[in-house]
Amino acid sequence: MRRIVKSLAVLSVLALGACGGGGTVLSTGNSAPDRVVVTVQGPSNVARVLPGAALPLSAHAVTGSQNGSLSNNSFIWSATLTTGGQYSSNTLGVTKPCASIMFLPAGPPGVVAFPYTADFSIYLVIDPTNEANVEIIPPTIVPNPNPIPALPPIPPGAGTLTTNFPYCITVTATPRGGSAANSGSITVAVVSPSNPEQ
Repeated sequence: MRRIVKSLAVLSVLALGACGGGGTVLSTGNSAPDRVVVTVQGPSNVARVLPGAALPLSAHAVTGSQNGSLSNNSFIWSATLTTGGQYSSNTLGVTKPCASIMFLPAGPPGVVAFPYTADFSIYLVIDPTNEANVEIIPPTIVPNPNPIPALPPIPPGAGTLTTNFPYCITVTATPRGGSAANSGSITVAVVSPSNPEQ
């Protein structure tokens, strides 16, 4: 009987020793993330929103090939209007092309419109209690700022924007104190009010 009890005690110590250095499967603490996963809050991960409406997004820091969860929840968020690309149009992962907002400078005949890009970070609302959560609220009408950063803002009448739907915004979360290489992003489609299921 003593041998059985002694054997069980040795096996218990060995089993605990094997688990001790590996950490928990559910959380690996505050180590640096390998990457960030950005998702839509809610039952589906379809990043689609109407102009003027809010789409809640969430960032999650992960590590390792099995996406081990980290407790880091401090991120720097940014958003950029894209020119082209693809967005997920449904929960099955079917993708569709993004349209572009076009800018036509005022000028003589023959001036050509070009795809417009802009920093859309102003349309992000960060949760003050948890930096891992934001809402993207695209404008109802895209304003006509300067498309060329080196020049002053475009005066009224110097050009026009044409909004083509669905246009896309890339929303990116970078771990605070981390590098851009560890950031994650999601492409948000801004769809036409007349065709919200685009």
